[in-house]
Amino acid sequence: MATVPGTQPLLPESAQQVVRRFTFGYNSRLAAQVLRHRDVYAWLEDQFQVNPDPDANATLNWFPRLGDSPATAWSMAQSGKYGGWQYGNDFAMYSVARRVAATNQVHEMMVDFWSNLLHIPVGEDSSFPWRLDYDAKAIRPNALTSYKQLLNAAVVHPAMSGFLTNYRNTAQKINENLGRELLELYTVGRPDPKAAQPHYSEDDVKNSARLLTGFTVKVFDGFAAGYDPKLHYVGPVTIMGQTFTNSAADGRAELTRYLNWLAVHPRTAKRIAARLCARFVSDDAPQSVIDAVAQTYLDSDTDIKSCLRTLIAHPAFKASAMQKARTPIEDVIAAERACDITHTGAGSDSRVENIAWFCSWTGQAPFSWPRPDGFPEKSDTYLSPARMLRSWTHHTWTAGPNGQLKQAERPTSRELSPPVWPLPLADLIHHQAVMMTGRRATDDVVSAVATLVDKKISHVFKYDWEKKNDHMAWMLTLIRTAILNAPEAMLR
Repeated sequence: MATVPGTQPLLPESAQQVVRRFTFGYNSRLAAQVLRHRDVYAWLEDQFQVNPDPDANATLNWFPRLGDSPATAWSMAQSGKYGGWQYGNDFAMYSVARRVAATNQVHEMMVDFWSNLLHIPVGEDSSFPWRLDYDAKAIRPNALTSYKQLLNAAVVHPAMSGFLTNYRNTAQKINENLGRELLELYTVGRPDPKAAQPHYSEDDVKNSARLLTGFTVKVFDGFAAGYDPKLHYVGPVTIMGQTFTNSAADGRAELTRYLNWLAVHPRTAKRIAARLCARFVSDDAPQSVIDAVAQTYLDSDTDIKSCLRTLIAHPAFKASAMQKARTPIEDVIAAERACDITHTGAGSDSRVENIAWFCSWTGQAPFSWPRPDGFPEKSDTYLSPARMLRSWTHHTWTAGPNGQLKQAERPTSRELSPPVWPLPLADLIHHQAVMMTGRRATDDVVSAVATLVDKKISHVFKYDWEKKNDHMAWMLTLIRTAILNAPEAMLR
Protein backbone atom coordinates (compact mmCIF):
# COMPACT_ATOMS: atom_id res chain seq x y z
CA MET A 1 0.00 0.00 0.00
CA ALA A 2 1.33 3.45 -0.92
CA THR A 3 2.33 5.79 1.90
CA VAL A 4 -0.16 8.59 2.45
CA PRO A 5 1.55 11.96 1.83
CA GLY A 6 2.37 13.81 5.02
CA THR A 7 2.35 10.81 7.34
CA GLN A 8 6.13 10.36 7.60
CA PRO A 9 8.53 12.64 9.53
CA LEU A 10 10.50 15.16 7.50
CA LEU A 11 13.39 15.32 9.96
CA PRO A 12 15.42 12.47 11.49
CA GLU A 13 15.12 11.98 15.23
CA SER A 14 18.55 13.51 15.89
CA ALA A 15 17.43 16.71 14.18
CA GLN A 16 14.10 16.66 15.96
CA GLN A 17 15.78 16.60 19.35
CA VAL A 18 17.88 19.67 18.52
CA VAL A 19 14.74 21.43 17.26
CA ARG A 20 12.72 20.47 20.33
CA ARG A 21 15.36 21.75 22.74
CA PHE A 22 16.43 24.94 20.99
CA THR A 23 13.17 26.29 19.57
CA PHE A 24 9.76 27.20 20.93
CA GLY A 25 8.10 24.47 18.91
CA TYR A 26 7.87 22.63 15.64
CA ASN A 27 5.83 23.65 12.63
CA SER A 28 6.06 23.04 8.90
CA ARG A 29 7.89 26.31 8.27
CA LEU A 30 10.58 25.34 10.77
CA ALA A 31 10.95 21.92 9.15
CA ALA A 32 11.34 23.54 5.72
CA GLN A 33 13.95 25.90 7.16
CA VAL A 34 16.00 23.00 8.55
CA LEU A 35 15.69 21.03 5.29
CA ARG A 36 17.25 23.89 3.32
CA HIS A 37 20.51 23.09 5.12
CA ARG A 38 22.88 20.16 4.84
CA ASP A 39 21.79 18.90 8.26
CA VAL A 40 20.46 20.22 11.54
CA TYR A 41 23.95 21.28 12.65
CA ALA A 42 24.36 23.48 9.58
CA TRP A 43 20.94 24.95 10.37
CA LEU A 44 22.10 25.59 13.93
CA GLU A 45 25.21 27.43 12.72
CA ASP A 46 22.98 29.55 10.50
CA GLN A 47 20.75 30.27 13.49
CA PHE A 48 23.82 31.38 15.43
CA GLN A 49 24.27 34.19 12.89
CA VAL A 50 20.92 35.80 13.91
CA ASN A 51 19.69 36.72 10.45
CA PRO A 52 17.04 39.42 9.80
CA ASP A 53 13.68 38.45 11.30
CA PRO A 54 11.05 40.90 10.02
CA ASP A 55 8.00 38.95 11.22
CA ALA A 56 9.32 38.84 14.77
CA ASN A 57 10.44 42.48 14.68
CA ALA A 58 7.02 43.59 13.43
CA THR A 59 5.34 42.40 16.62
CA LEU A 60 6.87 45.31 18.54
CA ASN A 61 4.79 47.72 16.42
CA TRP A 62 1.62 46.26 17.97
CA PHE A 63 2.55 47.81 21.33
CA PRO A 64 3.18 51.52 20.63
CA ARG A 65 3.45 52.47 24.32
CA LEU A 66 6.60 50.35 24.59
CA GLY A 67 8.25 53.00 22.42
CA ASP A 68 7.81 55.61 25.14
CA SER A 69 10.96 57.12 26.61
CA PRO A 70 11.55 56.41 30.31
CA ALA A 71 10.49 59.97 31.12
CA THR A 72 7.26 59.60 29.15
CA ALA A 73 6.51 56.18 30.64
CA TRP A 74 6.94 57.60 34.14
CA SER A 75 4.75 60.59 33.30
CA MET A 76 2.04 58.31 31.91
CA ALA A 77 2.13 56.14 35.02
CA GLN A 78 2.18 59.10 37.39
CA SER A 79 -0.87 60.63 35.71
CA GLY A 80 -2.75 57.34 35.78
CA LYS A 81 -3.02 57.21 31.99
CA TYR A 82 -0.90 54.07 31.57
CA GLY A 83 0.42 52.23 34.58
CA GLY A 84 3.64 50.33 35.09
CA TRP A 85 1.66 47.09 35.13
CA GLN A 86 0.27 47.95 31.68
CA TYR A 87 3.77 48.53 30.30
CA GLY A 88 4.68 45.20 31.88
CA ASN A 89 1.72 43.42 30.27
CA ASP A 90 2.62 44.92 26.90
CA PHE A 91 6.18 43.70 27.19
CA ALA A 92 5.03 40.22 28.20
CA MET A 93 2.60 40.03 25.25
CA TYR A 94 5.25 41.34 22.86
CA SER A 95 7.75 38.73 24.02
CA VAL A 96 5.28 35.85 23.68
CA ALA A 97 4.08 37.02 20.24
CA ARG A 98 7.67 37.40 19.08
CA ARG A 99 8.54 33.85 20.07
CA VAL A 100 5.57 32.47 18.17
CA ALA A 101 6.51 34.35 15.00
CA ALA A 102 10.31 34.23 15.08
CA THR A 103 12.41 32.64 12.37
CA ASN A 104 15.48 33.02 14.60
CA GLN A 105 14.17 30.48 17.09
CA VAL A 106 17.54 29.63 18.67
CA HIS A 107 18.19 33.30 19.36
CA GLU A 108 14.75 33.69 20.95
CA MET A 109 15.36 30.66 23.14
CA MET A 110 18.68 32.10 24.32
CA VAL A 111 17.11 35.52 24.95
CA ASP A 112 14.60 33.72 27.16
CA PHE A 113 17.35 31.76 28.92
CA TRP A 114 19.49 34.79 29.75
CA SER A 115 16.46 36.93 30.63
CA ASN A 116 15.65 34.30 33.23
CA LEU A 117 19.18 34.16 34.63
CA LEU A 118 19.58 37.96 34.68
CA HIS A 119 15.94 38.36 35.65
CA ILE A 120 14.04 41.63 36.04
CA PRO A 121 10.26 41.25 36.54
CA VAL A 122 8.09 43.22 34.15
CA GLY A 123 6.00 46.05 35.56
CA GLU A 124 8.28 46.33 38.62
CA ASP A 125 7.95 49.89 39.95
CA SER A 126 11.63 50.85 40.01
CA SER A 127 12.56 49.51 36.57
CA PHE A 128 9.52 49.36 34.25
CA PRO A 129 10.35 52.50 32.20
CA TRP A 130 13.66 50.87 31.19
CA ARG A 131 12.49 47.25 30.80
CA LEU A 132 12.19 47.16 26.99
CA ASP A 133 15.56 48.89 26.67
CA TYR A 134 17.08 46.21 28.91
CA ASP A 135 15.78 43.55 26.54
CA ALA A 136 16.76 45.46 23.39
CA LYS A 137 20.18 46.76 24.48
CA ALA A 138 21.53 44.33 27.09
CA ILE A 139 20.02 40.86 26.60
CA ARG A 140 18.95 40.51 23.00
CA PRO A 141 22.15 41.73 21.25
CA ASN A 142 24.36 39.62 23.53
CA ALA A 143 22.35 36.40 23.82
CA LEU A 144 24.70 34.56 21.44
CA THR A 145 27.94 36.47 22.05
CA SER A 146 29.83 35.84 25.30
CA TYR A 147 28.77 35.77 28.91
CA LYS A 148 31.48 38.31 29.64
CA GLN A 149 29.88 40.75 27.21
CA LEU A 150 26.36 39.94 28.41
CA LEU A 151 27.24 40.39 32.07
CA ASN A 152 28.84 43.77 31.43
CA ALA A 153 25.78 45.01 29.54
CA ALA A 154 23.21 43.74 32.04
CA VAL A 155 24.79 44.72 35.35
CA VAL A 156 25.20 48.42 34.54
CA HIS A 157 21.84 48.82 32.79
CA PRO A 158 19.41 51.33 34.37
CA ALA A 159 16.72 48.65 34.67
CA MET A 160 19.06 46.53 36.78
CA SER A 161 20.09 49.55 38.86
CA GLY A 162 16.43 50.31 39.47
CA PHE A 163 15.28 46.80 40.31
CA LEU A 164 18.22 45.98 42.59
CA THR A 165 18.44 49.50 44.08
CA ASN A 166 21.94 50.26 42.85
CA TYR A 167 20.76 53.83 42.28
CA ARG A 168 20.94 54.15 46.09
CA ASN A 169 24.51 52.83 46.20
CA THR A 170 27.01 55.65 46.78
CA ALA A 171 30.45 56.16 48.28
CA GLN A 172 28.81 57.72 51.32
CA LYS A 173 26.13 55.04 51.77
CA ILE A 174 26.78 51.57 50.38
CA ASN A 175 23.76 49.58 49.18
CA GLU A 176 24.74 45.92 48.92
CA ASN A 177 21.83 44.61 46.86
CA LEU A 178 23.29 44.45 43.35
CA GLY A 179 26.79 43.70 44.62
CA ARG A 180 25.42 40.68 46.46
CA GLU A 181 23.29 39.35 43.59
CA LEU A 182 26.20 39.81 41.20
CA LEU A 183 28.13 37.28 43.26
CA GLU A 184 25.32 35.03 44.43
CA LEU A 185 23.15 34.75 41.29
CA TYR A 186 25.07 35.95 38.26
CA THR A 187 28.58 34.61 38.80
CA VAL A 188 30.29 32.50 41.49
CA GLY A 189 27.23 31.46 43.49
CA ARG A 190 26.23 31.49 47.13
CA PRO A 191 28.86 30.14 49.56
CA ASP A 192 28.17 26.90 51.35
CA PRO A 193 27.56 27.94 54.98
CA LYS A 194 29.04 24.63 56.12
CA ALA A 195 32.29 25.16 54.26
CA ALA A 196 35.38 25.74 56.38
CA GLN A 197 36.37 28.68 54.16
CA PRO A 198 33.46 30.10 52.12
CA HIS A 199 34.63 31.54 48.81
CA TYR A 200 33.27 34.99 49.60
CA SER A 201 32.41 36.88 52.76
CA GLU A 202 30.18 39.78 53.78
CA ASP A 203 33.18 42.07 53.36
CA ASP A 204 33.50 40.81 49.78
CA VAL A 205 29.83 41.70 49.20
CA LYS A 206 30.42 45.23 50.47
CA ASN A 207 33.49 45.63 48.27
CA SER A 208 31.56 44.29 45.29
CA ALA A 209 28.98 46.99 45.92
CA ARG A 210 31.70 49.67 46.23
CA LEU A 211 32.87 48.96 42.69
CA LEU A 212 29.28 49.44 41.49
CA THR A 213 28.91 52.98 42.89
CA GLY A 214 28.46 55.98 40.61
CA PHE A 215 25.56 54.77 38.48
CA THR A 216 22.46 56.91 38.79
CA VAL A 217 18.79 56.48 37.95
CA LYS A 218 16.23 59.07 39.03
CA VAL A 219 13.72 56.48 40.16
CA PHE A 220 10.24 57.98 40.65
CA ASP A 221 11.50 61.28 39.24
CA GLY A 222 11.65 60.94 35.46
CA PHE A 223 14.00 57.91 35.48
CA ALA A 224 16.91 59.69 33.76
CA ALA A 225 20.04 57.53 34.04
CA GLY A 226 23.75 58.32 33.99
CA TYR A 227 27.04 58.10 35.85
CA ASP A 228 28.29 60.54 38.48
CA PRO A 229 31.97 60.15 39.48
CA LYS A 230 31.29 62.15 42.65
CA LEU A 231 29.19 59.24 43.91
CA HIS A 232 31.81 56.60 43.16
CA TYR A 233 33.82 55.06 45.96
CA VAL A 234 37.54 55.51 45.31
CA GLY A 235 40.15 53.29 46.92
CA PRO A 236 41.49 49.73 46.74
CA VAL A 237 39.11 46.86 47.40
CA THR A 238 39.77 43.15 47.70
CA ILE A 239 37.17 40.56 46.67
CA MET A 240 37.82 36.83 47.08
CA GLY A 241 41.53 37.52 47.33
CA GLN A 242 41.68 39.68 44.18
CA THR A 243 42.63 43.33 44.69
CA PHE A 244 41.29 46.11 42.49
CA THR A 245 43.14 49.42 42.77
CA ASN A 246 40.00 51.45 41.98
CA SER A 247 42.01 54.66 41.98
CA ALA A 248 40.16 56.68 39.30
CA ALA A 249 37.27 59.01 40.07
CA ASP A 250 35.40 57.39 37.18
CA GLY A 251 35.30 53.76 38.25
CA ARG A 252 33.73 52.26 35.16
CA ALA A 253 36.97 50.89 33.72
CA GLU A 254 37.79 49.18 37.03
CA LEU A 255 34.23 47.79 37.19
CA THR A 256 34.70 46.29 33.74
CA ARG A 257 37.89 44.64 34.97
CA TYR A 258 35.99 43.26 37.96
CA LEU A 259 33.09 41.94 35.87
CA ASN A 260 35.46 40.34 33.37
CA TRP A 261 37.35 38.68 36.22
CA LEU A 262 34.11 37.33 37.69
CA ALA A 263 32.91 36.12 34.28
CA VAL A 264 35.95 33.87 33.80
CA HIS A 265 36.07 32.62 37.38
CA PRO A 266 35.97 28.78 37.51
CA ARG A 267 33.00 28.89 39.88
CA THR A 268 31.10 31.06 37.41
CA ALA A 269 31.93 28.60 34.64
CA LYS A 270 30.44 25.75 36.67
CA ARG A 271 27.28 27.71 37.52
CA ILE A 272 26.61 28.83 33.95
CA ALA A 273 27.35 25.34 32.61
CA ALA A 274 25.03 23.72 35.16
CA ARG A 275 22.23 26.14 34.28
CA LEU A 276 22.67 25.61 30.53
CA CYS A 277 22.57 21.85 31.04
CA ALA A 278 19.48 22.07 33.25
CA ARG A 279 17.67 23.92 30.45
CA PHE A 280 18.95 22.00 27.44
CA VAL A 281 19.92 18.53 28.67
CA SER A 282 17.96 17.38 31.73
CA ASP A 283 16.94 18.47 35.20
CA ASP A 284 19.75 16.39 36.70
CA ALA A 285 22.30 16.49 33.91
CA PRO A 286 25.34 14.20 34.29
CA GLN A 287 28.36 15.90 35.79
CA SER A 288 30.37 14.93 32.71
CA VAL A 289 28.41 17.22 30.41
CA ILE A 290 28.44 20.06 32.95
CA ASP A 291 32.22 19.74 33.27
CA ALA A 292 32.66 19.65 29.48
CA VAL A 293 30.58 22.80 28.99
CA ALA A 294 32.36 24.56 31.86
CA GLN A 295 35.75 23.77 30.32
CA THR A 296 34.64 25.08 26.93
CA TYR A 297 33.29 28.19 28.66
CA LEU A 298 36.73 28.89 30.12
CA ASP A 299 38.73 27.86 27.04
CA SER A 300 36.61 30.06 24.74
CA ASP A 301 36.64 33.12 27.00
CA THR A 302 32.93 32.59 27.86
CA ASP A 303 31.74 32.23 24.25
CA ILE A 304 28.09 31.15 24.32
CA LYS A 305 27.96 29.47 20.90
CA SER A 306 31.00 27.33 21.74
CA CYS A 307 29.30 26.19 24.95
CA LEU A 308 26.17 25.18 23.04
CA ARG A 309 28.21 23.24 20.46
CA THR A 310 29.91 21.29 23.26
CA LEU A 311 26.59 20.62 24.96
CA ILE A 312 24.92 19.27 21.81
CA ALA A 313 27.92 17.13 20.85
CA HIS A 314 28.09 15.45 24.26
CA PRO A 315 26.62 11.92 24.53
CA ALA A 316 24.48 13.09 27.45
CA PHE A 317 22.50 15.35 25.12
CA LYS A 318 21.46 12.50 22.84
CA ALA A 319 20.76 10.28 25.85
CA SER A 320 18.44 12.91 27.32
CA ALA A 321 15.75 12.63 24.63
CA MET A 322 12.27 13.24 26.06
CA GLN A 323 13.64 14.11 29.51
CA LYS A 324 12.61 17.77 29.63
CA ALA A 325 8.99 18.87 30.00
CA ARG A 326 7.85 22.17 28.57
CA THR A 327 7.14 24.94 31.04
CA PRO A 328 3.62 26.43 30.84
CA ILE A 329 4.90 29.33 28.73
CA GLU A 330 6.80 27.01 26.39
CA ASP A 331 3.74 24.78 26.03
CA VAL A 332 1.43 27.66 25.14
CA ILE A 333 3.86 28.95 22.50
CA ALA A 334 4.52 25.44 21.15
CA ALA A 335 0.79 24.76 20.80
CA GLU A 336 0.32 28.04 18.95
CA ARG A 337 3.10 27.11 16.55
CA ALA A 338 1.93 23.50 16.19
CA CYS A 339 -1.53 24.72 15.21
CA ASP A 340 -0.02 27.19 12.73
CA ILE A 341 -1.83 30.18 14.25
CA THR A 342 -0.53 33.45 12.83
CA HIS A 343 -0.98 36.67 14.79
CA THR A 344 -1.76 39.85 12.90
CA GLY A 345 -1.93 42.37 15.72
CA ALA A 346 -2.69 42.96 19.38
CA GLY A 347 -5.26 44.73 21.49
CA SER A 348 -8.19 43.96 23.74
CA ASP A 349 -9.24 40.31 23.51
CA SER A 350 -6.77 39.68 20.69
CA ARG A 351 -5.24 36.24 20.33
CA VAL A 352 -1.94 37.65 21.58
CA GLU A 353 -3.64 38.88 24.75
CA ASN A 354 -5.36 35.49 25.07
CA ILE A 355 -2.17 33.46 24.90
CA ALA A 356 -0.42 35.68 27.43
CA TRP A 357 -3.37 34.97 29.71
CA PHE A 358 -3.12 31.24 28.90
CA CYS A 359 0.49 31.31 30.13
CA SER A 360 -0.59 32.82 33.43
CA TRP A 361 -3.64 30.56 33.75
CA THR A 362 -1.58 27.42 33.25
CA GLY A 363 0.91 28.51 35.89
CA GLN A 364 3.60 30.86 34.56
CA ALA A 365 2.83 34.49 33.78
CA PRO A 366 5.72 35.77 31.59
CA PHE A 367 8.51 37.56 33.50
CA SER A 368 6.44 37.44 36.69
CA TRP A 369 8.84 35.63 39.05
CA PRO A 370 9.08 38.08 41.97
CA ARG A 371 12.66 37.35 43.05
CA PRO A 372 15.85 38.15 41.11
CA ASP A 373 16.79 34.47 40.72
CA GLY A 374 14.32 33.84 37.85
CA PHE A 375 11.96 30.93 37.26
CA PRO A 376 13.35 27.49 38.22
CA GLU A 377 14.89 25.67 35.27
CA LYS A 378 13.82 22.19 36.43
CA SER A 379 10.80 20.67 34.69
CA ASP A 380 9.23 19.11 37.76
CA THR A 381 8.52 22.59 39.13
CA TYR A 382 5.70 22.92 36.60
CA LEU A 383 4.10 19.46 36.59
CA SER A 384 1.35 19.77 39.20
CA PRO A 385 -2.04 18.14 38.49
CA ALA A 386 -3.67 21.59 38.28
CA ARG A 387 -1.17 22.76 35.67
CA MET A 388 -1.66 19.62 33.57
CA LEU A 389 -5.46 19.88 33.63
CA ARG A 390 -5.31 23.51 32.57
CA SER A 391 -2.80 22.79 29.83
CA TRP A 392 -5.03 20.05 28.45
CA THR A 393 -7.97 22.46 28.50
CA HIS A 394 -5.90 25.09 26.70
CA HIS A 395 -5.00 22.51 24.04
CA THR A 396 -8.70 21.85 23.44
CA TRP A 397 -9.33 25.56 22.93
CA THR A 398 -6.35 25.85 20.57
CA ALA A 399 -6.39 22.68 18.48
CA GLY A 400 -9.56 22.97 16.39
CA PRO A 401 -10.07 24.81 13.10
CA ASN A 402 -13.42 26.29 14.17
CA GLY A 403 -14.12 29.62 15.85
CA GLN A 404 -13.02 33.12 14.99
CA LEU A 405 -9.78 34.51 16.39
CA LYS A 406 -9.38 38.24 16.89
CA GLN A 407 -6.29 39.60 15.11
CA ALA A 408 -5.05 36.12 14.23
CA GLU A 409 -5.57 33.50 11.55
CA ARG A 410 -5.53 29.73 11.61
CA PRO A 411 -5.85 27.04 8.92
CA THR A 412 -9.25 25.76 7.83
CA SER A 413 -10.32 22.12 7.98
CA ARG A 414 -9.55 21.77 4.28
CA GLU A 415 -6.03 23.17 4.74
CA LEU A 416 -5.37 20.83 7.66
CA SER A 417 -6.63 17.67 5.97
CA PRO A 418 -4.55 15.18 3.97
CA PRO A 419 -4.52 15.55 0.18
CA VAL A 420 -5.56 11.93 -0.40
CA TRP A 421 -8.97 10.42 0.37
CA PRO A 422 -10.29 7.95 1.36
CA LEU A 423 -7.89 6.95 4.15
CA PRO A 424 -7.92 4.98 7.42
CA LEU A 425 -8.26 6.70 10.79
CA ALA A 426 -4.68 5.74 11.72
CA ASP A 427 -3.29 7.61 8.70
CA LEU A 428 -5.39 10.66 9.51
CA ILE A 429 -3.94 10.66 13.03
CA HIS A 430 -0.35 10.25 11.76
CA HIS A 431 -0.87 13.05 9.24
CA GLN A 432 -1.95 15.45 11.99
CA ALA A 433 0.84 14.33 14.34
CA VAL A 434 3.55 14.87 11.72
CA MET A 435 2.08 18.26 10.81
CA MET A 436 1.97 19.42 14.44
CA THR A 437 4.95 17.76 16.11
CA GLY A 438 7.17 16.46 13.31
CA ARG A 439 6.71 12.87 14.52
CA ARG A 440 4.25 10.06 13.87
CA ALA A 441 1.76 9.40 16.64
CA THR A 442 2.61 6.66 19.12
CA ASP A 443 0.50 3.52 19.28
CA ASP A 444 -0.99 4.80 22.54
CA VAL A 445 -2.14 8.03 20.90
CA VAL A 446 -3.65 6.18 17.92
CA SER A 447 -5.50 3.84 20.25
CA ALA A 448 -6.69 6.72 22.46
CA VAL A 449 -8.03 8.68 19.49
CA ALA A 450 -9.85 5.61 18.18
CA THR A 451 -11.56 5.26 21.56
CA LEU A 452 -12.29 8.99 21.68
CA VAL A 453 -14.01 9.10 18.29
CA ASP A 454 -15.55 5.63 18.71
CA LYS A 455 -14.04 4.26 15.50
CA LYS A 456 -11.75 1.36 14.71
CA ILE A 457 -8.19 2.24 13.74
CA SER A 458 -8.90 0.71 10.34
CA HIS A 459 -12.06 2.75 9.80
CA VAL A 460 -11.86 4.39 6.36
CA PHE A 461 -13.05 7.95 5.93
CA LYS A 462 -14.57 8.91 2.60
CA TYR A 463 -14.64 12.64 2.89
CA ASP A 464 -17.15 14.92 1.12
CA TRP A 465 -16.05 18.52 1.72
CA GLU A 466 -19.35 20.14 0.89
CA LYS A 467 -21.56 17.94 3.06
CA LYS A 468 -19.36 17.04 6.00
CA ASN A 469 -17.25 20.08 6.76
CA ASP A 470 -18.62 20.54 10.30
CA HIS A 471 -18.15 16.87 11.06
CA MET A 472 -14.52 16.91 9.88
CA ALA A 473 -13.78 20.05 11.90
CA TRP A 474 -15.08 18.28 14.99
CA MET A 475 -13.06 15.16 14.15
CA LEU A 476 -9.87 17.17 13.62
CA THR A 477 -10.39 19.01 16.91
CA LEU A 478 -10.53 15.73 18.82
CA ILE A 479 -7.51 14.27 17.01
CA ARG A 480 -5.38 17.38 17.34
CA THR A 481 -6.27 17.85 21.02
CA ALA A 482 -5.24 14.27 21.76
CA ILE A 483 -1.92 14.84 19.97
CA LEU A 484 -1.17 18.02 21.96
CA ASN A 485 -2.20 16.33 25.20
CA ALA A 486 0.07 13.34 24.67
CA PRO A 487 3.26 13.28 26.79
CA GLU A 488 5.44 13.35 23.65
CA ALA A 489 4.03 16.73 22.58
CA MET A 490 4.59 18.27 26.00
CA LEU A 491 8.23 17.22 26.16
CA ARG A 492 11.21 19.11 24.83
